[in-house]
Amino acid sequence: MIGALAALWLWTAPAVAPQEPPPASHVAAADSALAAFDPLLGKVWRGASITDPAVIDEITFERTAGGRAIRSVHSVNGGAYTGDTLVTFDRDSGRLVSFYATNGGFHTTGTIKVMGPGQFEFEQIVHGLDGITEVRAQTTLTDGVYRIRSQHLINGAWVETGGFDYRPVP
Repeated sequence: MIGALAALWLWTAPAVAPQEPPPASHVAAADSALAAFDPLLGKVWRGASITDPAVIDEITFERTAGGRAIRSVHSVNGGAYTGDTLVTFDRDSGRLVSFYATNGGFHTTGTIKVMGPGQFEFEQIVHGLDGITEVRAQTTLTDGVYRIRSQHLINGAWVETGGFDYRPVP
Protein backbone atom coordinates (compact mmCIF):
# COMPACT_ATOMS: atom_id res chain seq x y z
CA MET A 1 0.00 0.00 0.00
CA ILE A 2 2.74 2.45 0.95
CA GLY A 3 4.60 1.62 -2.24
CA ALA A 4 1.47 2.28 -4.29
CA LEU A 5 0.96 5.64 -2.56
CA ALA A 6 4.58 6.62 -3.16
CA ALA A 7 4.29 5.64 -6.83
CA LEU A 8 1.07 7.64 -7.15
CA TRP A 9 2.71 10.67 -5.57
CA LEU A 10 5.72 10.43 -7.87
CA TRP A 11 3.47 9.97 -10.89
CA THR A 12 1.28 12.98 -10.03
CA ALA A 13 4.00 15.28 -8.62
CA PRO A 14 4.67 18.31 -10.78
CA ALA A 15 7.86 18.21 -12.78
CA VAL A 16 10.50 20.51 -11.34
CA ALA A 17 12.48 22.32 -13.97
CA PRO A 18 16.16 22.96 -13.27
CA GLN A 19 16.52 26.38 -11.68
CA GLU A 20 19.33 28.82 -11.40
CA PRO A 21 21.01 28.64 -8.02
CA PRO A 22 19.96 31.43 -5.67
CA PRO A 23 22.13 34.55 -5.66
CA ALA A 24 25.12 34.39 -3.33
CA SER A 25 23.56 37.09 -1.16
CA HIS A 26 20.51 34.88 -0.50
CA VAL A 27 22.69 31.87 0.31
CA ALA A 28 24.79 33.95 2.71
CA ALA A 29 21.66 35.34 4.41
CA ALA A 30 20.16 31.85 4.76
CA ASP A 31 23.41 30.38 6.10
CA SER A 32 23.78 33.22 8.59
CA ALA A 33 20.21 32.91 9.87
CA LEU A 34 20.34 29.11 10.20
CA ALA A 35 23.78 29.28 11.90
CA ALA A 36 22.02 30.69 14.98
CA PHE A 37 20.77 27.12 15.57
CA ASP A 38 24.32 25.66 15.56
CA PRO A 39 24.79 25.73 19.38
CA LEU A 40 21.65 23.55 19.71
CA LEU A 41 22.60 20.93 17.10
CA GLY A 42 23.74 17.41 17.89
CA LYS A 43 22.42 17.27 21.45
CA VAL A 44 19.38 15.99 23.24
CA TRP A 45 17.97 18.80 25.39
CA ARG A 46 15.78 17.84 28.38
CA GLY A 47 13.75 20.29 30.41
CA ALA A 48 10.99 20.51 32.96
CA SER A 49 8.03 22.84 32.61
CA ILE A 50 8.40 25.95 34.76
CA THR A 51 4.72 25.64 35.75
CA ASP A 52 4.59 21.86 36.33
CA PRO A 53 7.90 20.07 37.00
CA ALA A 54 6.24 16.69 36.25
CA VAL A 55 6.01 17.72 32.58
CA ILE A 56 9.32 16.79 30.94
CA ASP A 57 10.18 17.64 27.35
CA GLU A 58 13.06 16.37 25.23
CA ILE A 59 14.05 18.18 22.07
CA THR A 60 16.65 17.70 19.34
CA PHE A 61 17.80 19.93 16.49
CA GLU A 62 19.45 18.84 13.24
CA ARG A 63 20.28 20.22 9.82
CA THR A 64 18.20 18.72 7.02
CA ALA A 65 17.43 19.34 3.33
CA GLY A 66 21.12 19.48 2.45
CA GLY A 67 21.79 21.96 5.25
CA ARG A 68 19.14 24.40 4.03
CA ALA A 69 16.72 23.76 6.91
CA ILE A 70 16.60 22.92 10.60
CA ARG A 71 14.45 20.11 11.92
CA SER A 72 13.46 20.10 15.56
CA VAL A 73 11.69 17.15 17.16
CA HIS A 74 10.31 17.14 20.69
CA SER A 75 8.51 14.69 22.92
CA VAL A 76 6.70 15.46 26.17
CA ASN A 77 6.53 12.75 28.86
CA GLY A 78 7.74 9.93 26.64
CA GLY A 79 5.50 10.71 23.67
CA ALA A 80 2.25 11.79 25.32
CA TYR A 81 2.58 14.91 23.15
CA THR A 82 5.01 15.27 20.24
CA GLY A 83 5.83 17.82 17.61
CA ASP A 84 8.11 18.33 14.63
CA THR A 85 9.26 21.73 13.41
CA LEU A 86 10.84 22.56 10.09
CA VAL A 87 12.62 25.91 9.77
CA THR A 88 13.96 27.34 6.52
CA PHE A 89 14.94 30.68 5.04
CA ASP A 90 12.36 32.36 2.82
CA ARG A 91 14.13 34.20 0.00
CA ASP A 92 11.14 36.38 -0.78
CA SER A 93 10.70 37.81 2.72
CA GLY A 94 14.30 37.45 3.89
CA ARG A 95 13.08 35.77 7.09
CA LEU A 96 13.15 32.38 8.71
CA VAL A 97 9.80 30.63 8.39
CA SER A 98 8.55 27.57 10.22
CA PHE A 99 5.97 24.82 10.11
CA TYR A 100 5.14 22.89 13.31
CA ALA A 101 3.08 19.69 13.20
CA THR A 102 1.80 17.92 16.32
CA ASN A 103 0.17 14.68 17.35
CA GLY A 104 -2.46 16.90 18.99
CA GLY A 105 -4.26 17.46 15.69
CA PHE A 106 -3.18 21.05 15.07
CA HIS A 107 -0.23 22.83 13.46
CA THR A 108 1.36 26.26 13.35
CA THR A 109 3.01 28.39 10.70
CA GLY A 110 5.03 31.49 11.28
CA THR A 111 8.26 33.42 11.36
CA ILE A 112 11.36 33.38 13.52
CA LYS A 113 13.54 36.39 14.26
CA VAL A 114 17.16 35.61 15.12
CA MET A 115 18.39 37.57 18.14
CA GLY A 116 21.74 35.74 18.47
CA PRO A 117 23.15 32.19 18.73
CA GLY A 118 20.36 30.07 20.26
CA GLN A 119 18.23 33.17 20.76
CA PHE A 120 15.03 33.59 18.80
CA GLU A 121 11.61 35.24 18.82
CA PHE A 122 8.85 33.10 17.34
CA GLU A 123 5.51 34.41 16.03
CA GLN A 124 3.17 31.60 15.01
CA ILE A 125 -0.39 31.31 13.70
CA VAL A 126 -2.23 28.32 15.16
CA HIS A 127 -4.35 26.20 12.80
CA GLY A 128 -6.94 23.72 14.08
CA LEU A 129 -7.01 24.48 17.81
CA ASP A 130 -10.20 26.07 19.17
CA GLY A 131 -9.69 29.22 21.22
CA ILE A 132 -5.93 29.59 20.62
CA THR A 133 -5.07 31.53 17.47
CA GLU A 134 -1.46 32.67 17.93
CA VAL A 135 1.68 31.80 19.86
CA ARG A 136 4.68 33.97 20.67
CA ALA A 137 7.81 32.52 22.21
CA GLN A 138 11.24 33.78 23.15
CA THR A 139 14.26 31.51 23.54
CA THR A 140 17.65 32.16 25.06
CA LEU A 141 20.75 30.01 25.38
CA THR A 142 22.76 31.19 28.37
CA ASP A 143 25.31 29.29 30.48
CA GLY A 144 24.36 25.99 28.80
CA VAL A 145 20.63 26.36 29.55
CA TYR A 146 18.17 26.72 26.67
CA ARG A 147 15.09 28.57 27.93
CA ILE A 148 11.74 28.91 26.18
CA ARG A 149 9.02 31.29 27.41
CA SER A 150 5.69 31.50 25.62
CA GLN A 151 2.48 33.43 25.39
CA HIS A 152 -0.72 32.31 23.67
CA LEU A 153 -3.51 34.42 22.21
CA ILE A 154 -6.48 32.73 23.89
CA ASN A 155 -9.95 34.01 23.06
CA GLY A 156 -8.46 37.36 22.04
CA ALA A 157 -6.18 37.93 25.08
CA TRP A 158 -2.43 37.28 25.40
CA VAL A 159 -1.73 34.87 28.27
CA GLU A 160 1.67 33.90 29.72
CA THR A 161 1.68 30.12 29.38
CA GLY A 162 5.02 29.15 30.85
CA GLY A 163 7.98 27.50 29.29
CA PHE A 164 10.84 25.09 29.80
CA ASP A 165 14.46 25.22 30.94
CA TYR A 166 16.45 22.67 28.93
CA ARG A 167 19.91 21.26 29.61
CA PRO A 168 21.91 18.88 27.41
CA VAL A 169 21.49 15.23 28.32
CA PRO A 170 24.94 13.75 29.09
